[in-house]
Amino acid sequence: MRDPLDADAESVPPVGRGQLVVVDGRTFAISDEAGQMRVTTHGMVHDDLRHLWHFELSVVDARVDVLASSTPTPLSAVVVGRVEQHDDPSVRAVLTRRRWIAGGLREDVAVHNTAPNEQSWTLRLRIDADFAHVFDVKAGICGIERRLTADDDGWRIDADGIDAYTRVRVAPPPDRFDSGTGTLTWCLVLGPRQQSVVTVTLEPVVGDSPAGLAFPLGKVPAEAIPMRRLASWRSSVPRVISSDPRLSRVVDQAMADISALRIIDAGHVDRPVIAAGAPWFMTLFGRDSLLTSWMTLPFDPTLARGVLNTLAELQGRTYDPVAEEQPGKILHELRRHGGGGPFASRRRYYGTVDATPLFVMVAAEARRWGALGDDELRELAPAIDAALKWMTGDGDSNVDGFIDYQRSNPTGLSNQGWKDSWDGVNFADGTLPTGPIALAEVQGYAYAALLGAAELSDTIELSMSADELHARATTLQRRFNESFWDERGWFVIGLDGRGQRIDALTTNPGHALWTGIADAELADRYLDRLAEPTMWTGWGLRTLAETMQAYDPLSYHNGSVWPHDTAVCAAGAARYGRWDVVDQIVDGAFDAADEFDGRPPELFAGIARSEAPMPVAYPSSCSPQAWSSASILLLVRTLLDMAPSPDGTAVEIGRIDLGPVPDVRIERIHVGGTTVTIDVNSSWSRRRERDRERGGFLLP
Repeated sequence: MRDPLDADAESVPPVGRGQLVVVDGRTFAISDEAGQMRVTTHGMVHDDLRHLWHFELSVVDARVDVLASSTPTPLSAVVVGRVEQHDDPSVRAVLTRRRWIAGGLREDVAVHNTAPNEQSWTLRLRIDADFAHVFDVKAGICGIERRLTADDDGWRIDADGIDAYTRVRVAPPPDRFDSGTGTLTWCLVLGPRQQSVVTVTLEPVVGDSPAGLAFPLGKVPAEAIPMRRLASWRSSVPRVISSDPRLSRVVDQAMADISALRIIDAGHVDRPVIAAGAPWFMTLFGRDSLLTSWMTLPFDPTLARGVLNTLAELQGRTYDPVAEEQPGKILHELRRHGGGGPFASRRRYYGTVDATPLFVMVAAEARRWGALGDDELRELAPAIDAALKWMTGDGDSNVDGFIDYQRSNPTGLSNQGWKDSWDGVNFADGTLPTGPIALAEVQGYAYAALLGAAELSDTIELSMSADELHARATTLQRRFNESFWDERGWFVIGLDGRGQRIDALTTNPGHALWTGIADAELADRYLDRLAEPTMWTGWGLRTLAETMQAYDPLSYHNGSVWPHDTAVCAAGAARYGRWDVVDQIVDGAFDAADEFDGRPPELFAGIARSEAPMPVAYPSSCSPQAWSSASILLLVRTLLDMAPSPDGTAVEIGRIDLGPVPDVRIERIHVGGTTVTIDVNSSWSRRRERDRERGGFLLP
């Protein structure tokens, strides 16, 4: 996942595991573990503008030692510290910073005198904003000169030429205020065992529209709508219980992160979408949102409905080579005006080759799970048909039967599959191909989209009949196996502009296996390669084999491990009955997620488990990240071989045993407009084996 502005992965600044990241929809904040915002990548960003840059708290003539800090929910953080006077270290107090984010930021700073005698403390808070675009924040570029002025019952931070400002409110009022430095000062006198609390809120205002601060002064944060919404959502989504301690932890964290990354537009409250990841990708991405909504379908069907309807509204309508827009094409990324590349003049960028077939795939899968009714499908029918026309028309630029890409503008992405860094697609010898490029996984997505559209054609009107869609899928499958297979024993990553095989051994074809396009015998041989040490690290699958010339375990796409990629490959192995590979991947992936405190990051280094006893973090990785969090849910689905029944009214479980996991109970799985509970244990497995010859075991 890369913005058009990025030349390589190093352009994204690191967000260390020790930093605090809180996120809610289009708003996020980053600070160090003490809660301080003071470096170029810190601050609060709303709708792609940094409305708060500096937020530094100090205690005059005292030191503050951080004792603990955490993010108990994705939209809240807590820092606890000890305050000691420089002159007399025996004079101490406890300082607690509680932070919440939703439509802005609120922080409560509590100083607690734990001693039996009176204490005096002076707090200073420096605040500042620069309204830098998020692209510039990533690049470490500061914004323009700002002003901090009095405004009604507080202050505002604004700047010339910006149609936005930050509204600042505090309680109690400060004893001193310095507009030149943006410093507020409170002189606190605390009696024995007494506590004093200073509250600061910062609300973005864009144009004349406040962002809708959810935690204003005078309101108890725990009672605010986002906290109640999070609690309500958690109580309604599935819960996993297992004697394997990893499962509950990683699934609970995944569901919490997906909730925090949901974006709910005021005009469409029933149409949630999901941001790609915090901190740098808090916006809608076509590919990311579609894959995430697929993975989460039985856990939260509302996400697929919201994503499909929103992307249908944003679907390409015309030809625009700068934005790489074409009729029927699904967009890559939605951004606020500003930054560089295509987003210097527009909000939408369409430089992705895989979002369009994924759109059709997700529509068909949502129908299978009962997440889309017939009326909803009919509303989506024009968008589905337009996507199919793009796949069989503009999506195949050289008319060779394969969907391909080649950027139409030098500011766009040079690679437009999920490995979209400039060097993410390469030959075994490390050289880079010339376009147009047809990627292996995209042909798999197209195959599944054609078959899915054939299923949908019994309900909606499409330009192609079910027979024609099936015929196209059959032809594509045959040609894929002929053209993408390398006799060394793997499917290649793609074909270049001359039709030559781009022969590196990668995980990309694992996505094609997930769709079922590969011949069984070839799929089996490819999966053997994935299970070998050149690809398997013990924690996950390397994106590029160690034996390839471009391999680097610390690269962005050439040897690192991406949890979502690993999970999709596991689903591909399950498709072909390779439960040995599935169990190997699932066990290692759950271990890796557990090592990351239950939250798998966007990616981590491709260093083998035998070389390091823990997965090695990649410094600029997003966390939480939508499809990484959702990968946990896909792994659970794959482990159980979970699928909707043919009539969409029940859940079918295909595994006789669960390999590395002893038992799983999942409450509130969504199917066919209702919920079911799945309980798989050793006695169930024995019963399931007895029932196999009777056509499978369904959970109504």
